[in-house]
Amino acid sequence: MEHFQGDVVATLQKPVSQATPVSVDTAFPPSGEPEGTLQASEPLPTDTPGGTLTPTASNPQTTNYPATTGPTTLISEPSATANLTQTPTLTLGVPVWEGVWKIWYQTVNGGYTPAELTVQVNGAKLTALAKIDGTDFTFKGEITTQGSQVAGEWQTASNTGVFWWRMNSPDTFVGSRENRFGFCGNRATAVQPNPCRELPQN
Repeated sequence: MEHFQGDVVATLQKPVSQATPVSVDTAFPPSGEPEGTLQASEPLPTDTPGGTLTPTASNPQTTNYPATTGPTTLISEPSATANLTQTPTLTLGVPVWEGVWKIWYQTVNGGYTPAELTVQVNGAKLTALAKIDGTDFTFKGEITTQGSQVAGEWQTASNTGVFWWRMNSPDTFVGSRENRFGFCGNRATAVQPNPCRELPQN
């Protein structure tokens, strides 16, 4: 039995020397824990650069673009519309009738006599003078329909009558006298408007 014990002691001493590696076996579970920490540390660096790139690149760019385009369009649009509404108002104003006109005055024979007409405007009142075929004519009328038409009377030393004009462009007008004969004018050139005769629009 002593031999067995010696053998057992010998075997016990050998495992005692091997007890140190046995403790290494016990170290395997804690070594598994650092492996877990290493695995946890590996995804962390991969997540951090991805997370930083996404907010920094996309967010500031989207906020800057609409902020710059908004105020510039709002400032330019009303200024353009304001200019467009003012130009036709100035063109259709009352003073467009003033000046010297080349006129064509239709006679009872059907032909047109050219002459020169000088027009003056005072508010809605229009007065004009012309020498037609050697006879002095005076025209007095009222400017109506936003300044585009004139209706009134003409007179000479021996005759009177009525006339009506309509301005169809900034430098030409068409019309008639006695609601029958043509009466038109051109301020820019000596070209008779065609057609010249136009009856009053009632």
